[in-house]
Amino acid sequence: MMLLTEQTKVSFDLSAVRCGDVLWGKHRTWKDGKAGFVSAAAGDKLVVQYHPGIGNVTNHFVVLAAEAAAGEWEIRWSSDMLDVHSFDPDAADSSPEEGEGNESG
Repeated sequence: MMLLTEQTKVSFDLSAVRCGDVLWGKHRTWKDGKAGFVSAAAGDKLVVQYHPGIGNVTNHFVVLAAEAAAGEWEIRWSSDMLDVHSFDPDAADSSPEEGEGNESG
């Protein structure tokens, strides 16, 4: 019987998305997406704070890396609001796209 097992699992690239980034996410079960900011980032999950539209409160949703890899999330995020990156599980190449944002000026 083996004492150790080696497992391969998907995780978020924390050099691409980090705390403070603006993130819009839509789970496959939601009618509309929600926009907020990343308040916690770990390899296995992102926690996104957002304003639910009632009073002076905030709420949050959690994006699990395993769910994103399974195609359950559509995600767009930005660190500077100039370059908007996207993750679309239905796209042939789901790697983030550079420079999709609009530059004003």
